[in-house]
Amino acid sequence: MTYPQVTAPQPKGRTPGWLPDTVAGGVTTLLLLVITAHVPPGPHGRATDVLGYALLLAAGGAMGLVRRQPRTAVAVTTAALCVELVRNYPNGPMWATGWISLAGLSWQTSRRTALAGSAGMLAALSVCALATGSDGLFLPLIFIGWSAAAILSGDALRDRRRRIRELQERARFLEQTREEVALRRVAEERLRIARDLHDSVAHAIATINVQAGAAAHVLDRQPEAAGAALVAIQRTSSEVLDELGAMLSVLRDENQQADRAPAPGIGQIPRLVDSVGASGLKAELIDEGPAPDVSPVVSTAAFRVVQESLTNIIRHSRAREARVEVVTTAGSGLTILVSDAGPATVAGTGGSGVGLRGLHERVTSTGGTFEAGRLPDGGFRVRAHWAGRP
Repeated sequence: MTYPQVTAPQPKGRTPGWLPDTVAGGVTTLLLLVITAHVPPGPHGRATDVLGYALLLAAGGAMGLVRRQPRTAVAVTTAALCVELVRNYPNGPMWATGWISLAGLSWQTSRRTALAGSAGMLAALSVCALATGSDGLFLPLIFIGWSAAAILSGDALRDRRRRIRELQERARFLEQTREEVALRRVAEERLRIARDLHDSVAHAIATINVQAGAAAHVLDRQPEAAGAALVAIQRTSSEVLDELGAMLSVLRDENQQADRAPAPGIGQIPRLVDSVGASGLKAELIDEGPAPDVSPVVSTAAFRVVQESLTNIIRHSRAREARVEVVTTAGSGLTILVSDAGPATVAGTGGSGVGLRGLHERVTSTGGTFEAGRLPDGGFRVRAHWAGRP
């Protein structure tokens, strides 16, 4: 689809681009006319006539072209100065227009172009002075020093403009980089919150679902068992509500002080393993090696691996037993193994994989490796490992 081109309206109060050039040309022309009118001719010179004033108008008007068409300005001033030499008019302020045009040429183009323009102007003036046999050759020689000063002045203006442009580009780049970093941090924070919500809520909901089904099944025949299931539902829902409150407090305003519970870690794994017993899953915890000395982020990631793995067993497996291993060896880091004997339920064979994908991202982002897959005997195993001292 092609969209029509729309010209943006010019902001109110902004000076048109042609106005400064017009003012510069007009003011310069006025100064040339006023000053030249008070300059007497030399002993053998000629008074300024109509052609002389026309040359002044041309040279002054060329000053309005310095910014946008510097080459044209140099050509016009060179021609005007040559005619002034040939006509032997009084040496007046018109010479300044030649220097200004060279400075503008150096400012708007390059030093090489300005040197070429200066050489061409000097050659034209020298030829005109020699051809007329006048004593004006002295002025072109002096013109060399003045043209060099004009070119250097233009170089300084061009370098200043380039530095300003570079600073502006750098400022735009930094602004864009800050926006990209802010967006990336927001996306990372959203992903972290989504993982935490999934890991905690999915585990609790799976437990509540199993307990609710068991309570409904034995409500009429074994009211005591139904009561125990309801107590388990109450306890699990209370825990997940507390954890949700702690996570949602992060989203409050920075100036608000919120009580934030510490993130769960390896120390809470025994309690987690015991809690799944209420859902009918018998989980065995095997803790090998010394007490793990890991960083808080790795400790939380290890807890989430166990939590999500047990949740998947409750939801997607017929197994009534699970095995949780926390292995810590000196120099080898920390290893978490969660496995069950299976088999998978029919409804659980087509899981979305969101939980496992979240665990993979969580483990790898903390410097570990993650593996998950089916065992030859029909079971399923999850393995997370952090090398060295995590």
